[in-house]
Amino acid sequence: MLGLQEDINDIELKQRWRLYWIQCVFEFSSIPLQKMSWIQDSQTEWLNEEGWSSSFEECNASYFDNLNLYDGYTKAVEQGNVSQEEADRADTFHKLAASYIEPSEDPEDILNDAEWMEVTEAAKEFWDYLKTTVISEREISLMKKLEKDFS
Repeated sequence: MLGLQEDINDIELKQRWRLYWIQCVFEFSSIPLQKMSWIQDSQTEWLNEEGWSSSFEECNASYFDNLNLYDGYTKAVEQGNVSQEEADRADTFHKLAASYIEPSEDPEDILNDAEWMEVTEAAKEFWDYLKTTVISEREISLMKKLEKDFS
């Protein structure tokens, strides 16, 4: 049986992983996007037809589960998805996000929680670092688009 991804080479898979990773980091770093997608989704006029439907749970699952980052960045570095420097710089944000316990299931409670503010601030610091170090044109273009569309 043929694999579903046989037409995609290893380089393309790594690029796709990184683009998805950048989107995940951005969601953690952007309170305006969190408000739009976690609370106001049905009332938000999205700039594209797909929108950005999400929730606190989906944000976490996208980053930790889909990217396989629950155990940190060791595998991502070994697989060449991120550099050791990127992993080191993500450490504070990653640890805060991993240890965060939401005060309730209400997204407003999460967005008003001082500990969540620490997570988003650490994510924003990491995002700002990425903006100064990323050199891939695809990644730079995505980062600019995310900021333009959702900040």
